[in-house]
Amino acid sequence: MIKLIASDIDGTLVPDGTSKIDPNMLKVVDRCLRNGIKFVGASGRQFISIARLFEPVKDDIYYISDGGGLVRDIKQVYSANAINPVNLAAMVKDVKQLDNCDIMLAGLDWSYAEDEGEMFRWVRDSYRFHIKAVGDFDKVMHEDITQLSIYKPGNCEEVVNEWFTAKWQNKYRITSAGTMWMDVVNMDSDKGNALRALQERLGITKEETMAFGDNVNDLGMLAEAGESWAIGSAREEVKAAAKHIAPPLSEYGVTTVITEYLDFIGADK
Repeated sequence: MIKLIASDIDGTLVPDGTSKIDPNMLKVVDRCLRNGIKFVGASGRQFISIARLFEPVKDDIYYISDGGGLVRDIKQVYSANAINPVNLAAMVKDVKQLDNCDIMLAGLDWSYAEDEGEMFRWVRDSYRFHIKAVGDFDKVMHEDITQLSIYKPGNCEEVVNEWFTAKWQNKYRITSAGTMWMDVVNMDSDKGNALRALQERLGITKEETMAFGDNVNDLGMLAEAGESWAIGSAREEVKAAAKHIAPPLSEYGVTTVITEYLDFIGADK
């Protein structure tokens, strides 16, 4: 029997960069909780952004945020995997040499940009992040920064992979988080490692876990779930890795699959 359900957010539960979650999904999560099934939102997003999506149930679910760099519940941080500040400063300098890319750094409570440009406004208004413009990233290098995110509309992955990825991929995990984002985290900062740590904390096995994703940064998480689902609109390599294919985001695939499972086991409505 499934005891834990984990789902990616952008591209899986909501269109990239929005807060347009299926209202029925919130009812499904509440139904899971009432029937003893725990739920975790897993994303490259900031913790507070995930919590705001799940407002009616936010106090009762778990969070894997910043691409696996932070694991917590609503009150308590379980683990935070900070990037070495010397290397972080060097990577920031390199990203500034890329063609028209913006940078966001993820701290434990706030995310940071250097100015209030397009990326800042979009992250603040659409993703609903706690984000500050700090003028110079040197001001926050003393903090625990768990993720460096690179933003470029349209072809972020292509631009980052021109040379940045080759330079840093042996030291850091660099993954696509959608067409506009590439995320950089520690090698052991991964949604899969984070999910495994949460499973151990909760006493739940891989076989008792269901997970949903759509992008390459979800592969580790899907590998830690006995019932792994790629939504129908996922990247092909994600579909190939998953045990099952759900309907696409446009058809609320995650809501559909979980509802069918709850009905199958006779869960209370």
